[in-house]
Amino acid sequence: MEKIRSSVSAPLLVRVDDIAALLAEQKAMDVVCLDISQKSGGGFADRLFILTATSPRHARAIAEAISKLCHEKHYEFLRIEGQDVGEWVLVDLNDIVVCIFLEATRALYRLEDMWGHFSRGQE
Repeated sequence: MEKIRSSVSAPLLVRVDDIAALLAEQKAMDVVCLDISQKSGGGFADRLFILTATSPRHARAIAEAISKLCHEKHYEFLRIEGQDVGEWVLVDLNDIVVCIFLEATRALYRLEDMWGHFSRGQE
């Protein structure tokens, strides 16, 4: 997957809202958006989406839809990891990271427990 970088950058909250709307369209389940900017110190990301897909195919479709949205809106897009298996697909948009899990994998890693004490954005 090639990196998409744009000289035109929408504000973070606009991009977060666009991604949240896309996730709703894609029928992602149990969507949580955490503000992790305080914890990560800007080094990791500012927002972390955690959501559940119904199948590996659904997870891949959500990741591809995010990639397409970034391309169409000229949002920064770095990479997709884990698409080959589809149990945990990570979409890296630099300051926004989207973790797409199958239900059992999400329960195993419990990222909300690690990051959940930070304020929640979109749900």
